[in-house]
Amino acid sequence: MLIDSHCHLTHKKYAKSVQDLVSGAVSEGVTKIIDIGTSIKENAHVIHNIVEFDEVYGALAIYPHDDIGVEPGRLIESLRQQVVENKKIIGIGECGIDISSWEHGRAVEEQKFLFEEQLKLAVELNLPVVIHNRGGDEIILNLIKKYLSKDLTGVFHCFASEWEFAKKVLDLGFHISFTGMITYPSNKRLLESVKKVPQDRFLIETDAPYLPPQDMRGSVNEPKNVKYVAMKIAEVRGESFENISELSYSNTCALFKGII
Repeated sequence: MLIDSHCHLTHKKYAKSVQDLVSGAVSEGVTKIIDIGTSIKENAHVIHNIVEFDEVYGALAIYPHDDIGVEPGRLIESLRQQVVENKKIIGIGECGIDISSWEHGRAVEEQKFLFEEQLKLAVELNLPVVIHNRGGDEIILNLIKKYLSKDLTGVFHCFASEWEFAKKVLDLGFHISFTGMITYPSNKRLLESVKKVPQDRFLIETDAPYLPPQDMRGSVNEPKNVKYVAMKIAEVRGESFENISELSYSNTCALFKGII
């Protein structure tokens, strides 16, 4: 029994229909999928998918570089409405900090404001937050710390950092989620975190259509491939595939309490 805790089912990279993606995943033992929104428009697509497919749940947010030019207060109100009107929306994400070289992106100070407003929304609605982190380690940790006393929980999706940072994340009570990146020979540094993370604090995901497993590099990733992430974790930890599948499933359900 597998769960893909993070993917983007309506991404433009897909030539396949959402029906085909979901059916393909189910045929490989994936019983639940969390579809992730990144903008008001994409959030609407997620809402459609959670209504259409029993296997699909959703998390909604505003990505650091999406919906630029829209007043932040308006974005948050639209997001709040989308979340509260749909019971299968089980998290706020993906949101966070992205300090990249993209010249048309949102300024860092604006990102910080938007991210913190989404943390507040997660606390208000008692939902976990799905964190996107590219170059924002300390900014994100410091903002999270402001809301820990209000029972903020969540996961650092697509974890790609050293064990030293993983420990900081885990010390805050957050989870970390692994992708097909752990299968890449160039990312052996990630394997220390795979090996050392407590058994109740890791999730698995595809981040599809991105980050296909090593043997599928160059292809468009799909939720069905989450099994390869579980297989690699089992190999690194010296455990069975079945045990890793069960642990990741139960961990995801424990964090995202709206999954039934």
